Amino acid sequence: METMLEMIFKTGLGKKFRVTFDSPRGDLDPAEVKAAMETVIGKDVFEVEGGLAGIDSAQLVTTQTEALEFA
Repeated sequence: METMLEMIFKTGLGKKFRVTFDSPRGDLDPAEVKAAMETVIGKDVFEVEGGLAGIDSAQLVTTQTEALEFA
């Protein structure tokens, strides 16, 4: 199974902007993720139309991939 950290921001135009990180640390703390998101907003590191205006949400997403065998 693969795990990703998904950070979702609100833009100044009322849209959402999503950033995904593969293989996050297993011991992530919600306060730590929030602080990182606030830093991203404060430093304006992404060129997003309308700019990043706030935090929408964050989540850990776990997926399992199963290859299909062809005969």
